[in-house]
Amino acid sequence: MQVSKQVATFITTLTFAFTIMTAQASDKTPTLEQDVAQRQAAFSQIEELQEKVDSMLDSAIPNWQELENTSASITTSSASLQRLFVSGSQLDSKAKDKVWSDNQKFKAALAKMDNSFVMMDNAIAQQDKSAAKSALKQANKTCRNCHRQYRSRW
Repeated sequence: MQVSKQVATFITTLTFAFTIMTAQASDKTPTLEQDVAQRQAAFSQIEELQEKVDSMLDSAIPNWQELENTSASITTSSASLQRLFVSGSQLDSKAKDKVWSDNQKFKAALAKMDNSFVMMDNAIAQQDKSAAKSALKQANKTCRNCHRQYRSRW
């Protein structure tokens, strides 16, 4: 089972890397617009997969292999966000200016979310439904708090 998780993580990482490389194909240096597009894609994937994990954890008999694969995708996307909020990438962004003006606090919030996903991933690997639900709940709480502080509504 551990090998399957490693393969799934590897595939997810390759897919994400391929997406980034494709976006950079016209230019070796990523543009600020590409940073915005990549982080929006990562957040969308995280949101979609969180709902999937939540639903799967509500199952009487969870599909642990599918949960491990989905969790690996979430942790990969979450980890990518730290490098996607570069200075100057505010253009066409839904993020408030204080993401960049108070960047250390913002990055700490991202790290908190990321840590919650890692805890969820570990709990899923141990097939600990309760701990996985608790970590997912913490990650969702971090997301909501971060959106309130750092995301524009329009």
